[in-house]
Amino acid sequence: MHLRSAIVLSLCALLMLLGAASAYGWAEGDVTFPGDPMDCASCHAEEFFFETRVGPHGGYTTTSTKCVECHTVHQAPASGVLLLPYATVSDNCMVCHDGTAGMGVYGAIEARGLTVGASHSIDATNVVPGGDVATGGSATGSFGGVDGYLSCGDCHSPHAASVVATFSGERVRFHASDLNWLPSWSTDKLLKQLPTGAATSTPVYGSDWCLGCHKGRGNGGATHNHPVDSLATTAGAFYYDNVAIVKNDTSLETTFGTMGLLGATPGNLPSAIWHNRGYVMPYPRTVEQTGHAPICQQCHEDSRFVGSAGAVLPAQVYRYGDGLTDGDAGTDNPLFQTFPHETQNYRMLVEATTTAYFDDLCLNCHPIAQLP
Repeated sequence: MHLRSAIVLSLCALLMLLGAASAYGWAEGDVTFPGDPMDCASCHAEEFFFETRVGPHGGYTTTSTKCVECHTVHQAPASGVLLLPYATVSDNCMVCHDGTAGMGVYGAIEARGLTVGASHSIDATNVVPGGDVATGGSATGSFGGVDGYLSCGDCHSPHAASVVATFSGERVRFHASDLNWLPSWSTDKLLKQLPTGAATSTPVYGSDWCLGCHKGRGNGGATHNHPVDSLATTAGAFYYDNVAIVKNDTSLETTFGTMGLLGATPGNLPSAIWHNRGYVMPYPRTVEQTGHAPICQQCHEDSRFVGSAGAVLPAQVYRYGDGLTDGDAGTDNPLFQTFPHETQNYRMLVEATTTAYFDDLCLNCHPIAQLP
């Protein structure tokens, strides 16, 4: 327990050094706003040593004090909602999740002088690309944000109610060699099983979750789209934590696959190996890949260099620098871990520029030698 307490206190000290620019919140008078660096243990200490960490977003008991971290019973503004200290749901989320210091999900890319290529625009749009199931074109939705625009609460459940099963995402903030006692990182990212606009609940994160809003992107409608592995088209469809990956980095076009996580080999830190081998589909397909299409996240995820399915190339690149912030080392692959909130690349594609994508993306699954 002494070791755990010391680590939590060290993390709190680090947040204090980051200052207000880190957007972790602050205290005004006797009101502690969400994410106050002095009170970081109230958000993270209880869950810090477990595989699923929810901070103030879940795990409520008769003796916990999490509600006060986000809600202010008597001091919410007249224009506010749900007794939150700021005017909109998204404004309250950004107190902790503004990425200007590299620790959040919005702003981390622009803060480093780089161009954001695509984002899920919050409180700015109600247009869903590919949302029209009949035409495959855009559709207008009605969301929970300002003027009916998309809000954080349309995809995320702030109280961890009815969320998808936990999955092993890529967003890890600590270097394995420093904190090798941590278990595998698994989270539901507070993703709703039924996002606003979706017609069917989705228990796991994969293509079907994306298709809840982007309905016209699934293969089988009036407009042909690239096939994706979903329950609508494939029995036993792959999802984020269950895809066929190639076994090594040097023989991608011939190696038989194995089932695993999209971007990682299962296991506890530091034995887990993060890689990009789940993003390629060699030809001929591996035994496990036969009969399956890619999931949405094999093409749409954080920007990275994947390698090509028909070439002998190293696809694995260790993803972190010191592990504390996005973009702290040019060798990180991906450089930023902000998907699906924002990415450097065009249309949130894994390999693209800020304005277009090239054949390099297609060659992850379609080797030149295989083309007719």
